[in-house]
Amino acid sequence: MPPIDQRGRLRAGVIAVLLAGSLALPVAASADTTDATQGTAQVTVNTAVHVTAKLVAVVDVSFTCDPFMVFDWQTGAMVESTTGHLLDSGVTLTQVQGRAIASASNEFASGPTEIVVCDRVTVQTRSVSIMASTLPWKSGSGVASARIKVFSDDFESRDIGNSGPVVVKFVK
Repeated sequence: MPPIDQRGRLRAGVIAVLLAGSLALPVAASADTTDATQGTAQVTVNTAVHVTAKLVAVVDVSFTCDPFMVFDWQTGAMVESTTGHLLDSGVTLTQVQGRAIASASNEFASGPTEIVVCDRVTVQTRSVSIMASTLPWKSGSGVASARIKVFSDDFESRDIGNSGPVVVKFVK
């Protein structure tokens, strides 16, 4: 029986560690990463985008949000709250024009002062003006996407949502 050399033993050990690590990675990646403080906002974008003077496109965004579970300091219990604060929300608009791409975005809720009702039922709509930044908007089709973030009164919980890409029609 030939003697076992140190290099071979080291190589086998490294391979075993790498193999064990690669097998453990999918288990760690598939662990439940659900955040109990995060809900879902349902977001839709109106498919008609109104253009004014080829420079301003107005996109209507509608959303609903779930109630929040917040801590009531008087009772010491978690209670449902329908008061939300719209923050960090915006719309991106893109249009192909020949070989060029016109694209712009606008934030429409950048401060905690805008209060919304989060009861899963009340539909809130915001008209978002987006100024052309690279090329003027033209009649035709394009793609819009909107994202919404609504926070609870204590800013411990949030509902987030995204419309995903939506094909829209630019109209005058």
